[in-house]
Amino acid sequence: MYLAVGENFRREHGRDYLGSRDIDLGFHIEEDWSRGELENSGLALAIKTLNEMGFESVSFRLIKHFHVDTKQELAGEEARKASSYKIFDLFVDPVVDHIHPEACKVFGFVPIDEPLLEHVFGGEKCRTMELFGRKVLLPLPHVLLATKIKSVRQRDKEHKRIKDIADIYVLSWYSDEKIATLRVALAAILPPQETRIIVESFTREDLDAVSNVLGTETPQVQRVLSELKSW
Repeated sequence: MYLAVGENFRREHGRDYLGSRDIDLGFHIEEDWSRGELENSGLALAIKTLNEMGFESVSFRLIKHFHVDTKQELAGEEARKASSYKIFDLFVDPVVDHIHPEACKVFGFVPIDEPLLEHVFGGEKCRTMELFGRKVLLPLPHVLLATKIKSVRQRDKEHKRIKDIADIYVLSWYSDEKIATLRVALAAILPPQETRIIVESFTREDLDAVSNVLGTETPQVQRVLSELKSW
């Protein structure tokens, strides 16, 4: 989100877009890979590297604790002794395009799956950027938008739902793509009817909450989201 809308959002609002404690890392997995191929995959290497960096595996996520005031890493006993309000948790969520049958045996957990990542790893709906000395693939705005539309309906925590709706609005309005172009590209990978159903499920309370978070008038949020589902 930061890379997709950050510059345009900052230009208009004079501040950065909302941050997140979650870092999503996407990986390509073939369901018919051998166990050896899976054990030597990019995902396996990333998990090993993150563990060496001090991240701990918790269910399908990896987590590292930091002290809110000092920004220092808190490991093991330090984190357990610290007061919860003094801890900032940074999460890394591995996401794959396909779930391998032996994923749990190899990784110790079943990763989140997002089939839309196929479009990124296929090479036709992504862009390459250098970050921290590494070349990474970033999904084009309409692919990222599709993942947000799909995920918002599954949110059981209010703050995450509002963040997803805010992301949908901001991607629609502040990405480099005009909303009409974005809408057409989105329809090619996510049925328009699905987009319509999800957007129409947003309540006035949802839109007011997004307005408060972003400092944008509710009618503006509503107008942009309405354009997203118009055909």
